[in-house]
Amino acid sequence: MKAFSLFVTIFASASAFTPTSIGNVRLNAMVLKQADADVEFYIDQERRNIMNLILVGSAGVTVAGLAIPFIAFFVPPGSGGGSGGSAAKDALGNGIIATEYLELKPAGD
Repeated sequence: MKAFSLFVTIFASASAFTPTSIGNVRLNAMVLKQADADVEFYIDQERRNIMNLILVGSAGVTVAGLAIPFIAFFVPPGSGGGSGGSAAKDALGNGIIATEYLELKPAGD
């Protein structure tokens, strides 16, 4: 099978570089009419607007697809609701109230 594929590859590459014969090619002269030479093709404003919308839309989708995940990486996650934390407790399991704690433990203690 390898020998067959090698043969086909060599045969295909050898025939790719052979010049075409001139006898088989028919040359057609292109005749221009005087009326065709005077007519110039201009793209009207509606087509230009559509092409601009396609360009801006495709660029916008590409930039948004790359920029939104990049910016979202730097935004910290939200807290997610009211009871996200845990209450502070002392050694006996009683809740610690901030005013009482600050009275018992003054600053610099």
